[in-house]
Amino acid sequence: MTRHRIFYRICLFATLLIVISTSLQGQQQTPEHIRDWYFRDPVKDSMAGISLYKAYDLLRGRKGVPVIVAVIDNGFDLEHEDLKNNIWTNKKEIAGNGIDDDHNGYIDDIHGWNFRGSKDGTTSVNDQAEATRVYILWKNKYDNMDTIGFSPNEKSNWLMYQSAKKEYLEKSQDPKESEGDRLYYYNPEFNSRNGVDHPDSISERYYGIPVGQLPAEISHGTHVAGIIAAERNNGKGIDGIADHVVILPIVASTGGGDERDKDVANAIFYALDNGAKIINMSFSKKYSPYKERVDEAVRYAERKNVLIFHAAGNSGDNDDTASYYPTGLYKDGTKATNFITVGWSRPKFDYRLAHPYSNYGKFQVDLFAPGSDIYSLVPVNAYGEKSGSSMSTPMASGVAALLLSYFPSLTIAQVKEILIKSVYIPQNPVNRPGSAEKVDFKSLSVSGGILNAYLAVKLAMDMVGH
Repeated sequence: MTRHRIFYRICLFATLLIVISTSLQGQQQTPEHIRDWYFRDPVKDSMAGISLYKAYDLLRGRKGVPVIVAVIDNGFDLEHEDLKNNIWTNKKEIAGNGIDDDHNGYIDDIHGWNFRGSKDGTTSVNDQAEATRVYILWKNKYDNMDTIGFSPNEKSNWLMYQSAKKEYLEKSQDPKESEGDRLYYYNPEFNSRNGVDHPDSISERYYGIPVGQLPAEISHGTHVAGIIAAERNNGKGIDGIADHVVILPIVASTGGGDERDKDVANAIFYALDNGAKIINMSFSKKYSPYKERVDEAVRYAERKNVLIFHAAGNSGDNDDTASYYPTGLYKDGTKATNFITVGWSRPKFDYRLAHPYSNYGKFQVDLFAPGSDIYSLVPVNAYGEKSGSSMSTPMASGVAALLLSYFPSLTIAQVKEILIKSVYIPQNPVNRPGSAEKVDFKSLSVSGGILNAYLAVKLAMDMVGH
């Protein structure tokens, strides 16, 4: 039996267990035992959800318009029963003819693009950690180099190198590290780019292959897309947050290891050039050696009036002092106006409300959203739970899509303002992530609160006058 068939059966068995377990626990009224807790209302249900059901009550009778949401992630099940009807199709391209019919530089990009795909049709699941790549990139340049006379930019790169070198040397020499660490992440010999691109050409744009089916174990992107856009009211699986959403799938993330700045920048450019109004990036990393290239793409998104949603990270760090890339803070110190960073919250209004692994930041994290035990799509027409700020981020981008669909006159600046101003602000003290120190929840982000779709729709109605 092939490995994929074995994994397929494991997925089906795991899904059956989840269904049975949920059925048995359905009568319990504690938040962690309620599958859709993240759509519930903080006041009515005493759960730290986003009030989605109340939001749709307000929207009853209104008509929505389609909104393209680009999901930049590690792979997608394009044929999933609960997603396939909401996948973007490039109507200007003729499938399989080997011709760039729409002259956008990407041949046969019918359902998006894979910037990690090789010309032989394969995609490497893993990649090196960025610490390894930074160490290799700058070792000869910065080892034993006198820093006197460095420009601020050179000093920033030198500091990045020192941190990356420390991480690489510790991880690569630790016998207790995992197989993935040894084989891929901290292995300087591992090469995931054979037949993909010219890795040293940072400005290179047109490489990769069309998005296609990837191994079932690459499930992250499908799960994220399902949170936003699983088909609503079709009697299957789950309902996504927003109806009228079209998901534009773009592969630039990994199953393990870190994303490459070049791929992230090109994924953003591709999304913008193909009509996306919202971009979801449920990943983060500690180093960004080519940040200027990513900044260029984010600035392009600003000019195109497109919102970018980014995961705060899952290390319990303060994003105000520890950068997790991509970030809305440009290298010149200014801040992108279209960038929203999302932290990870839990269902109960107690000291554990902000997940201990979630990153936070009064200036760099904009709001929190549910991210624990989120039930969504996984490959092979299955469903399962995942947790992290990766799940919190599509909660926010999904609500933004809802607003743009039902209130298309709103500007991107207005949508961001609504999301920030309409949060539900808990009053109970919480543990600061990464510690047992008690703080006010409102001290952990710009908004001080948790995403709330009902309050967002209500504020949108007030803003447009009806």
